Amino acid sequence: MHDLALPSSGRASGAADACLFGLSLCSGAGGLDLGLVLAIPGYRAVGHVERETYAAATLVARMEDASLDRAPVWDDIGTFDGRPWRGAVDIVTAGYPCQPFSVAGKRRGADDPRHLWPHVARIIGEVAPPFVFLENVAHHLRLGFPDVAAGLVGMGYKLAAGLFTAAEVGAPHKRERLFILAIREGDELADPARLLWDPVEWRQPDGAAATVADADGQRRMQTERGQPQDGRLDSFGGDVDDPDGTRSQGWGDDTGEHAGERPAWPPGPRDADGWKRYLRCAPDLEPAVRRGADGLAHRVDRLRLCGNGVVPLVAAHALRTLAVELLADG
Repeated sequence: MHDLALPSSGRASGAADACLFGLSLCSGAGGLDLGLVLAIPGYRAVGHVERETYAAATLVARMEDASLDRAPVWDDIGTFDGRPWRGAVDIVTAGYPCQPFSVAGKRRGADDPRHLWPHVARIIGEVAPPFVFLENVAHHLRLGFPDVAAGLVGMGYKLAAGLFTAAEVGAPHKRERLFILAIREGDELADPARLLWDPVEWRQPDGAAATVADADGQRRMQTERGQPQDGRLDSFGGDVDDPDGTRSQGWGDDTGEHAGERPAWPPGPRDADGWKRYLRCAPDLEPAVRRGADGLAHRVDRLRLCGNGVVPLVAAHALRTLAVELLADG
């Protein structure tokens, strides 16, 4: 695979060009990549690194059905050489393993054998992309994040970070995640406006986020987000759920906004009436919702992949929100 012809760099295009190439590390099922496709029309991941066999197989399956662009997949981040990719990609993304930092684990941080940030950092240094976009669990903010932030700053990056939830984009669950966007200082192509396909449609930061400074004084935004207090819709549209997950998703009749069309998200777990309407609109959906009852193959693998995965719409929302913060920060 190492004789693969790398793409002509998106960096050679004008700064306003919406076509960006990405190298995806710890890709999982491709949630971050799909998020960038949503946020930046014309974005394309041109290489993946994923060591989990089932996750890599899922990436290949999604390439086969055209959900993802075709790209080579490497299986060992420890031996992956980022140097040939220098100048060939605009952004490096990574959803590196959360187990070293998650409250559900032993929280061993750098002592956990699944701690892959050093490899991610090495590859970022080798590639030196204009942009870096990272994702991990919320508790990473308390464990491990200072090292990540210091590492990025040491490589010449300025960063913004925040906590985002799936509820913000209308999902009936919280799934709080930490997202980090870094731009390479002194690189004329590291303009946050390149990540904003149509900047006019995005809200400017309202100043409600708490400012946190890292050890090197670089500004970092840790956002405390919840329901809009003024009834606004989220940047991508759709109502935000109530904390108990009972609020409907902005549809009031039996067939959704348009006949034969169901909402983007199912109702909350306690919304029995909502589920009746939802299943009347899509009666064939029930087996897909109750997948475990079908004796589903690879059920544990799928649950693990979904549990570790990224909601693409949240990734898109996080990318644009953090890009606006960096743009406003000059």
